[in-house]
Amino acid sequence: MRRSELQILDSSRHRDRWDERHGYQDRQSSLEKKASQSGQFGSKTSKLTSLRIRRVKCDLSVPSCSKCFSTGRTCDGYSEMPLAFKPEETESETTHDHMEIADRADSYGCDHPGTTISTYESKQWHSKYHGLIWQNLGSFMILPVTGSTQAEAMSFFKDISIKHLNAYRPCEPWRNTLLFFSQTVPSVRHAAIALALVHRNYLDRHSNDGGYESSFLKDRLPGEAPLLHYNRAIQLLLNLEGGDSAQITAVTLLVCYLFTCFDHLAGNDVQALKHVRGGVALSRNIDNATLNNCNYGDAPSSEVHAIICQVTKHIRRLDMQAAMFLVDWTPANVEETFMSHFALIFNSFRSLDQAADHLQILLTQVMRLRNTEQQMSPTGVIPPLPSSLKDIVLGQLETWSSLFENLLQQRSPSKSDFETDPLVSLLRLQHTIAWILLGGYGPGREMDYDNFLPQFQQCVALAGKVAAAHQQYSGSARSTFTPEIGFIPVLYIIGTKCRHPNVRREVLSILRRQLIQEATWDSITTARVVERVIEIEEGAAGEEQMAQYMDQIPVWQRIEALSYINIPRGQSAARLDITYTFCGREGIHMESIIL
Repeated sequence: MRRSELQILDSSRHRDRWDERHGYQDRQSSLEKKASQSGQFGSKTSKLTSLRIRRVKCDLSVPSCSKCFSTGRTCDGYSEMPLAFKPEETESETTHDHMEIADRADSYGCDHPGTTISTYESKQWHSKYHGLIWQNLGSFMILPVTGSTQAEAMSFFKDISIKHLNAYRPCEPWRNTLLFFSQTVPSVRHAAIALALVHRNYLDRHSNDGGYESSFLKDRLPGEAPLLHYNRAIQLLLNLEGGDSAQITAVTLLVCYLFTCFDHLAGNDVQALKHVRGGVALSRNIDNATLNNCNYGDAPSSEVHAIICQVTKHIRRLDMQAAMFLVDWTPANVEETFMSHFALIFNSFRSLDQAADHLQILLTQVMRLRNTEQQMSPTGVIPPLPSSLKDIVLGQLETWSSLFENLLQQRSPSKSDFETDPLVSLLRLQHTIAWILLGGYGPGREMDYDNFLPQFQQCVALAGKVAAAHQQYSGSARSTFTPEIGFIPVLYIIGTKCRHPNVRREVLSILRRQLIQEATWDSITTARVVERVIEIEEGAAGEEQMAQYMDQIPVWQRIEALSYINIPRGQSAARLDITYTFCGREGIHMESIIL
């Protein structure tokens, strides 16, 4: 597992003071200004006699302002702007959570002020799926793009980035929320553009098929363009004041989520996790009971509260999943979340999404138990797990499995619909590996993993299904990115704990099939680590050929504890720093692998 000391090379960035006024400001058209000054509207000599402009309030009708349009008048909008925030003229004071984001701002000495536009929303907007159903939206205006780069970036964000962000658990309401806010709220718009640009650069580096080729973005896009939009999003976010605190919270959480994705793609995992922590801290005022009600169908108290619940759910999921790759990472309120979630499932799961959320909590508990005891020690000895905690989690894994299978039978007696759902295979894969880890873990018990060969083989088959479905979902892309954890860490565990040579080679084959990045995990780097473990364990006696059987690898040559740090390319070549101990032997071994 990766340790928290992720030594990611981060470029030095500093935030200049923002002394000038910025933001999107309402402007009258030049024709209206000229006419209002000369008083010529409606006069016989005016060339604009056919255009009647009066200041009236909108009739709040949907999907368009019929009263204004039918009379030829200019719509003056609603009296309130629930989703758009107009920056004040002075620099605002920021909260602690805002400052967490502001620390990333860079200075480039230039600004690209946007075109003024407002966002309007009907009070009738509501969705029982706590998302955005477009037919229910009131009149609103989409922020215009100011150039070809922004237009192509927003198109890429809509068509590619949003699709990949939650590829393992697709959620149309969540995608609609991201799209809506990126099109209507300035700070979210710039965060989305920054993410799209860095995402596009990531795909260009790893794709050879030209599936995402764009001569404009590839040939003319300056290298600092993503950071310019990143900084612009920060500036607009810091200027949010005087509005509804819940609305500001919703926008800030959305920007935190997009910034997390941005920094993972940029190779700055440390900063990405800071954004996760900031988002979790900002959402702490939302109690778990309210969040659970929002998540699984109960109507939220307001539209803005629904958005807060929605984005909080995704940020907390990233927080939980961080325990999959950080030894000393403790998700916020994990014990409280653990108890509150399992108090709700005495009878059955209501959906696959709910089952996935509960399994994520169990996976977090399993990894925390293992990681707490797997700290490297000079003797290389790993103390056993507390039996009481181990038994509790094992019992809850069995309960989850029973409820999950009941859900599949209730929703589809033939199971044909669910069996083809990649999420079903992914959940079974994650559940099985969690059960193996707890069942086989203990000091000096590396040989016991051989007893789980049937389960390891089942996991590889499930991983193959998930990988094939993911490759089909991503189309012609040679590489994909998602901030969520799927099956890469599971393959890592199989490759390092299952000593069957054929199973290990199947793991390597799946990992190398397509470059997949899940948060800080990527399939190619993971394959290199697994390959090195195979070389160490199977090459104990200097054998050049691979081992034919598991028992050919003696216990003293089996790696018991392993961690690695991915050092990206900077002033020196990219490399992997690996630290490991052997089962029953003293001493810590360290080595570096040039990538």
